[in-house]
Amino acid sequence: MNCRRQYLRLLVLLGTIVLPITRSFASENSEASRILVHTLNYMSRDYPNGVANGKVINEDEYEEMLGFCTSAEKYYKQFAPNWPADSQKIGIMVRRTDSLIRSKAPFADVSEAANLAKAEVIKASGLTIAPTEYPNILDGKAVYMANCSKCHGVHGYGDGKEGEKLDPRPRNFHDEGKMALMSPFSIYNTVRCGVQGTGMKAHPELSDEEVWDAAFYIMTLRYEAPQKNKTSDEAFIKERFAGLGLAQIAALSDHEVSQTFRASHKDLARLRYHQPNESKDRFIDAAIKYIDESLAASREGNYEEAEKLANMAYMEGIEPIEKQLRSTDPGLMERLEDQMNNTHRIITEHRSLIEISDSLKASKELIAQAGKVISKGEMSFWLAIMMSISILLREGLEAFLVIMVILGIINASGLRSSKIYVHAGWVIAAICGVILWMIGGQLIQSHMEQVELMEGTIALIAVAMLLYIGFWLHGKSEATKWKEYVTSSIKRFTSGGSLLGLFAFSFLVVFREVFESVLFLSAINVESSGKQEHAIVLGVVVAFIMVISLAYLVLKFSAKLPIPKLFKVSSIVMGILAVILMGKGLHSLQETGVVPIHGITVLPHVELLGLYPTAETLLAQALVAAAVIYMIGFSGRKK
Repeated sequence: MNCRRQYLRLLVLLGTIVLPITRSFASENSEASRILVHTLNYMSRDYPNGVANGKVINEDEYEEMLGFCTSAEKYYKQFAPNWPADSQKIGIMVRRTDSLIRSKAPFADVSEAANLAKAEVIKASGLTIAPTEYPNILDGKAVYMANCSKCHGVHGYGDGKEGEKLDPRPRNFHDEGKMALMSPFSIYNTVRCGVQGTGMKAHPELSDEEVWDAAFYIMTLRYEAPQKNKTSDEAFIKERFAGLGLAQIAALSDHEVSQTFRASHKDLARLRYHQPNESKDRFIDAAIKYIDESLAASREGNYEEAEKLANMAYMEGIEPIEKQLRSTDPGLMERLEDQMNNTHRIITEHRSLIEISDSLKASKELIAQAGKVISKGEMSFWLAIMMSISILLREGLEAFLVIMVILGIINASGLRSSKIYVHAGWVIAAICGVILWMIGGQLIQSHMEQVELMEGTIALIAVAMLLYIGFWLHGKSEATKWKEYVTSSIKRFTSGGSLLGLFAFSFLVVFREVFESVLFLSAINVESSGKQEHAIVLGVVVAFIMVISLAYLVLKFSAKLPIPKLFKVSSIVMGILAVILMGKGLHSLQETGVVPIHGITVLPHVELLGLYPTAETLLAQALVAAAVIYMIGFSGRKK
């Protein structure tokens, strides 16, 4: 399978005109064209640092610019033989830029000439000046801190320790005048190729994704981070910068964006910090689009174009989602890979139009199936409500019973004035729970682009907490045990006159339940991609009303209400939830590459139960199920 995938990748690199930037280029010409673009970009931007009003204002900067002229000519000569149709035109443009710089022409003329030459090189070489996926700013910060901060400083002011001994000094990314003229693409090229004659070295060890992430992060450094709101941000970007796609965002400087869209400083900050909540469905849509275009090209007899488009359907549509598809349905991934390889072979051999058409349609059907598999079955509104109610009902009822025991002991001790401390403790614990939930919701909204990693992590923590607290401690803490524990604690506090201790005790025993509830509710919220917050809140409200009602019944009919049975049923429900969360959490980590994938093609995929046909998820779920059964049985034997 890997060989076929590498073969497809090679074919795309050789056969397409507009190519995604990949980790390395296949020929010296590709590298020469990249560096030529990089050099022309510097010439179009940094010229005013050395020349103003026809005079040299900085000898070093001007000498550097002349060095760029020499480099441009050198790389043009490497570039030209491979593009005979465009080489003469590009050569004229490169030499005109050189001539303007040597004659100390106005900046506008130099910039225009260099940019025109750059555009022609990009067009002739097929270089793409945009990333294939929207870069991740948080990942970019990690790349920056590991590779750039030692010279440019932690906050990008050019004040890193290793940069102090460099001449010229590292760039200050807060310099408004210079940074306004830079684009993510120019930063990308700087990191990828380095700057000759300076301490800025090339970083070939970084992947293209890492370099793009860092470039987009650096573009944010001089802006204050705007408040995050995914929904309003998406609407704002679409309305304020209508028609501005990823390619333009990567290629344009802030000055160019400001000129084109009359964007303010705040508008630019929102654009540069923007992290779209991209759906994996777009890859499926792209694959189907390329398949349709390949079929149209085949009908016109353009087999070369049909082959290229079919390859792009795989590279740009299937490969970005391959890891998720392989972890969810490995059998489908293998069939799709075989079918795409077969389609490529049939087109290459110029088979009959019927055979090509049938093969492309078969590929399209499998791609559509893949789309259904990776479109995560969203948690329904009613399921989110029921899960919220089941969690809050158990935790709320247990917290209530603890408070009732505390108040009962205080009443019996004749210390009624101390009740205010008990009530203050549980009220503040509840307020802390609301704050925790709000913080969790904001984190989910601001990091939705990393939702798979968040989902996996939160789910596994929830499983661990559920197993340890929800069963082990609860199994050892039956009502009588709780009463003994609470009674001894209250007597200790009241006999010592420690009313603050009474408050702390009330707070802690309730906050334990609150913390569990928030953790489990957060897991539900992430599982639903943050789309069922209203259902969760409604479930909490309903559970709260039920707890109050049950509290009334407990006070009135305490001897008849089957509290142990209620706890036992809820423990079984929580055990099932633990098994489901383990499967979903581990599956999410498989999608991010944190956990390996060993598919079992003969087993089904049941999203609702968190069942995925991989050895890792099934083994983990079996262990959790065994632990749940043991703990319930152990608790029963103790009773």
